[in-house]
Amino acid sequence: MSKTFLKSAAVVLFSFLIGIGVGAGMGMASGKMEVKIGDKITLNADNIQAGSTYRWVVKKGKEILNTQTAPIFNYFFAEQGEYEVNLTVTSAAGTIQNTSIWVMAGNRYPRSVSGESSESGAVAPFSVALSTLPPISGDGRVHLIGDSKVLFILTPTRPDILEYRIDRNVFEDADGSGTANDDIDNITGESYLKGGSWETSYRIGESSRIAAEMTLVAKDGQKAKKQVEIVFDTLPRQDGDPRAVLEVTPAPDVRDQLVRLYDGRDKVAFYSRRSEGEILEYRIDKDIFTDSDGDGNPGNDIDNLNDISFKTGDVWETHYEETDRQIIAQLIAVGEAGKGSRVQRGIIFSEKPALSPEEKQGIKLVADKPFVQKGDPVRFSVEGLTQAPEQYSFSWDFDGDGAADKEIEGENAVEQIYEAAGFYAVKVKVADKTGNAADFNLDMLVKDVVSTLADFEFETDGNTVKFTDKSVAAMNLANQSLDYRWSFGDTDPEGYASQKTQIGEPNPSYTYKKAGKYVVTLTVTDADSVIKSKSAEIDILQDLSVPEKEAQVAEETPPVSPAEGEEAAEGGSIILKILKVILYLILVVIVLAVLIVLGFLVFLKAQNPGMTFDELIERMKLTILTALGVHEMIEPVSDVPTPSAPMQDEKEEVLEGEVEEPKKETENKDGGGLENSPPHPENPGPAPLDKQTGPVPDWLKNVK
Repeated sequence: MSKTFLKSAAVVLFSFLIGIGVGAGMGMASGKMEVKIGDKITLNADNIQAGSTYRWVVKKGKEILNTQTAPIFNYFFAEQGEYEVNLTVTSAAGTIQNTSIWVMAGNRYPRSVSGESSESGAVAPFSVALSTLPPISGDGRVHLIGDSKVLFILTPTRPDILEYRIDRNVFEDADGSGTANDDIDNITGESYLKGGSWETSYRIGESSRIAAEMTLVAKDGQKAKKQVEIVFDTLPRQDGDPRAVLEVTPAPDVRDQLVRLYDGRDKVAFYSRRSEGEILEYRIDKDIFTDSDGDGNPGNDIDNLNDISFKTGDVWETHYEETDRQIIAQLIAVGEAGKGSRVQRGIIFSEKPALSPEEKQGIKLVADKPFVQKGDPVRFSVEGLTQAPEQYSFSWDFDGDGAADKEIEGENAVEQIYEAAGFYAVKVKVADKTGNAADFNLDMLVKDVVSTLADFEFETDGNTVKFTDKSVAAMNLANQSLDYRWSFGDTDPEGYASQKTQIGEPNPSYTYKKAGKYVVTLTVTDADSVIKSKSAEIDILQDLSVPEKEAQVAEETPPVSPAEGEEAAEGGSIILKILKVILYLILVVIVLAVLIVLGFLVFLKAQNPGMTFDELIERMKLTILTALGVHEMIEPVSDVPTPSAPMQDEKEEVLEGEVEEPKKETENKDGGGLENSPPHPENPGPAPLDKQTGPVPDWLKNVK
């Protein structure tokens, strides 16, 4: 079979030496080979056994280009690049063996821009000329408002393009092939073979991420791809008076905001969903000078009346007949009670725009800074374009070596970081959709990193902080002066107003009125406009807003180190809290005890109105001591004979001792209690104890 292939044309034969169960042989079979573009290769799996299955897969990056299931593999490499050819063999017993080979097709070091010459001699870059509605925003995304349509417009840039493939979401496998990024969702539409517009709808929540991919396939097998992410924005303002917003594609010219139609283009698409307010109808009149409904009034036409866009503001596309006059399209957003808002767009048929010498003179390549330091970003942009950036492609050469370092569609600015110092000749090739192109150049100086340094020290004295500048200007600068700007982190308006003159001083002194942590930042600018900064945190403990006595006590307190201060503050605060709690508890107990005693005395006084408070207190004392069993120690109790002793004997003891006659206890005539005072001369008192016939007092009952 190999001989048959050799007879046909340039054939490259490579055999995979696969031994069943021999892994080492498989590894040795892997390798690299080089072929020319257009050559056919034949790969043969040796040691073929009955019942085995074969799967050949050709991949370029992550993209699967071709699969075959025969033991012999044939393939034409029509596009320059590096490919992986993988073979998986499964035996009848279920044993799986796998091996790969890398194929280098074309030049080993290809140029990143390829294409063919146009009639003018300029090279038309092989890239995707894409516009959308809603339009692609500056962040490279299409922003939708709710469930919405998207119109993709693929503009032909070369006559040899065979296919215009659109995959509406590379993260979903729409065709069920098992691979998500190989779908051709527009394959049944006219746009698949001719380009132009293709419309699809997206719904919120249909996928966690949505990215549409456009792929152009040329006759020679070359491919160009472009992706755009689809995201959903929040709804615009839905209440109040209407405000009409109308977006169109093709995009208006930046010079006069006119939509230009040329090269047989006659379609314009409108999108009005970004209009704001409470809107009931989105009325579009495609030409206010034409009476499309035949009622004799060209100014009241509603050409999208039968389309869903009339109620939703979604994408609506229409055709125009070529005319020499200017066409005015109009949107009226109608709200309640006859309220409305109007916006118009001008449309003309013209010759295709090109980069004429006059226009080229107004276009220039600029940078956002005159020089840049190694490792810092610089932003380049193309200014003065006559059309919207979406109408151009930009091929950037940052180092002047003639090779394109980056290619961008529809964005006229790019950021670059240089890793080495020196002079660089930056070049950008700007090409429009028709292949007309022009080059623009700019020299960029990249300095080595001998940078200015921002630095400072500080010393705290109470609430006043003294800052000392330690900044250093770059040594390669002839002018070593620096401009200073301090941010003290103080949000107190009074403090800032009184000390704002310190902001530009190299060695300022700043006083904080309130305690707290403050972030201080010093920013210095050198003579080359290089800006550097440094920040530090400062902890202020004193609060100048406290009373003067507290401030005086704080001033008399000896200074402590930060660590000691923190420990002392934490320990002291805990001890003080504990002592305060104990003192509060003691005070509460004392107050409660006093209140109880006073209350009890008042109660006794009410029961014994004839007794004084002193007598009541004495009685209470005797009662408490009696209850505690210590009544013998009380003088009045010790003079009273116990019940077990004879009354006569006690009387005799009294006489023998020649002491004062003991106090007699009697019931108060008013019934209010007992008295321990001597008998009043007018009141002789009770009979002697030995003749007592009344009830035994309570205090005597407890005497044993």
